[in-house]
Amino acid sequence: MELFGHNDVAFIWCKKGEAFNPKKAIPTVKHGGGNLMRWGCFSANGPGNLITVNGTMKKEQYIKILNNNIRQSAEKLGLGHQWTFQHDNDPKHTAKVVKKWKRFAVAQPES
Repeated sequence: MELFGHNDVAFIWCKKGEAFNPKKAIPTVKHGGGNLMRWGCFSANGPGNLITVNGTMKKEQYIKILNNNIRQSAEKLGLGHQWTFQHDNDPKHTAKVVKKWKRFAVAQPES
């Protein structure tokens, strides 16, 4: 997601010795201090919940987001119990408490 411009690659062909000519430079917008983190899920049936994360997400907040959204999203998408939970190897995803949560919360169907 980009707020300004496009994350495109641009090539400019210059004669020898003109590579650092300011007239050949592409202007950019400099800004800082902002970021936006989201948690989301999707399936072939469409998107699930999309959650805005406030601040830096820690493992406890990650578990809270999963508790409040993963089953709800699976139900919303009509997946029943036929779905697979995947994430990357971010430290909060591989923390012991998250692994424990996955063993009990995801593997066990709700009664």
